[in-house]
Amino acid sequence: MDQRKWWVRGVVLGSALLLAPVGAWADKFTELEQAFETQQKSLQQLQQEMHRLRQDRTAQQTDIDRRVMEVEKKAADAAASSLLTGYEPGKGFFLKSADDQFRLNLSGYVQNWMQVEGSKENEDFPAGTVAAGNARHDASTFKMRRARIILSGTIYKDFGFHIEPELVSGGQGTRLEAAFATYTYAPWAKVKVGQFRDMYGLEMMTASQDLDFAERAVASRALSPDLQMGLMVSGNLKLANVLPVYYGLGIFNGCGRVDQCATDNDGDKEYTGRFAFSPPMPIGNLTIGLNADHRNFDIVRGNGANDLVTKPVGGTSPNHRFNPIGPTGTTLAGNGVGGTQNGFLINGDRETGGVDFVFDWYPFIAKGEYHYALQKRNGLGVGGKDLDELQMQGTYGTIGYWIFGNKRNGLLANTRYEYMRVDDRKGHFNSATPAGPGQEETLEMQSGTLGLTWYVNPSVWLRGNYIVTDLSPNKNQVGMSNSHGRNVAQQGIAELMVKF
Repeated sequence: MDQRKWWVRGVVLGSALLLAPVGAWADKFTELEQAFETQQKSLQQLQQEMHRLRQDRTAQQTDIDRRVMEVEKKAADAAASSLLTGYEPGKGFFLKSADDQFRLNLSGYVQNWMQVEGSKENEDFPAGTVAAGNARHDASTFKMRRARIILSGTIYKDFGFHIEPELVSGGQGTRLEAAFATYTYAPWAKVKVGQFRDMYGLEMMTASQDLDFAERAVASRALSPDLQMGLMVSGNLKLANVLPVYYGLGIFNGCGRVDQCATDNDGDKEYTGRFAFSPPMPIGNLTIGLNADHRNFDIVRGNGANDLVTKPVGGTSPNHRFNPIGPTGTTLAGNGVGGTQNGFLINGDRETGGVDFVFDWYPFIAKGEYHYALQKRNGLGVGGKDLDELQMQGTYGTIGYWIFGNKRNGLLANTRYEYMRVDDRKGHFNSATPAGPGQEETLEMQSGTLGLTWYVNPSVWLRGNYIVTDLSPNKNQVGMSNSHGRNVAQQGIAELMVKF
């Protein structure tokens, strides 16, 4: 019995010894499983936390970006609403928005003259015309040639305006020189409407404060249209991406400025066109301009066209007179007899064509123009017959040399030759006029100018011009001052220009 007990005990004990490691490993495995599950849960929690943090960071970044954009927009709005002021030498004062959508410019200039006659001899006028001749005498004198204030600007960048009153012009008082609005669709399409200079002729298109001489050439003032009221389309473009061209097409009342022609009353419109191009050059820069103009001088009601050189006869007359202006402002034409200086009678259409050029090869610069016009003279002959068309032509050429510098600071020496002739298609006046036979004679003028201009800075310059003018035939009898008998007329002009 005792042995059996010990055997059982041995078996139990052996079994226990055998089974003991299995239980321990089971417990260890259970612990490992529990630890793994715990780690899995921790990892999931970490992933969830990381995802939450990423979402929080994205939300914060979005909020930051939004706030930055709001701040930038406020800064841009504040900048856009702010105004900038300043002064550009030679261009005047400005007031503009920071985005340059709105701009207001204030500028102007004063042109002072000292005019000196070339001879103090008594002028030799025909008998009976001394008083009339002396009344046209250009004595040595000081002149306020021009004084202007210019207000211009842009609205929403594409819309512009320009208002330019003339405070003083020779012996004239205050008037409206120019006033117009513009719209720029593109560089090749710009619209201008109001009162401004026709798109015709190099010098007439050049602003008075930018001329190379004290005055424009005689042919330019006589044959190029002056200030008119109307509409023009113009622009810049490149043909074949190589040839720069500029064009301008306009339609105008054709009867002068608003103070000359409050009502369009000459029976027709004026049409102008200009085409300019700059061909490639081996040296220098060349620009060539082609011009055309159609205008009518019939009086159908009122007083008809009235401008610098053409005026209605007056009263009940249906006719106009054409009278070119000399180098110093003296009217030149007349009937050639008696010094009446009335001008040439005209009536009907005028067709004008011209060509001009600028060649700039520093320090040299050359410019020139030629104009030719045919003017109808309907019903001006005996018995109401038409006279031969008036033939008008004129030209000028200039050569300049920059001794030093440029228009910002420099000294320019230049010279100009001018020629003007008025006759009929037959080259002489052999037809009678209502005033009687032989009342009109050919006008032929030659003039030379020597000039020296010192550009002190972009806003101030001093200029001297010496002018010699020869009229033929009957020089002095057709209105040229400061000549004796058949001698040439001489004038000197000293000019001070101040721009602001």
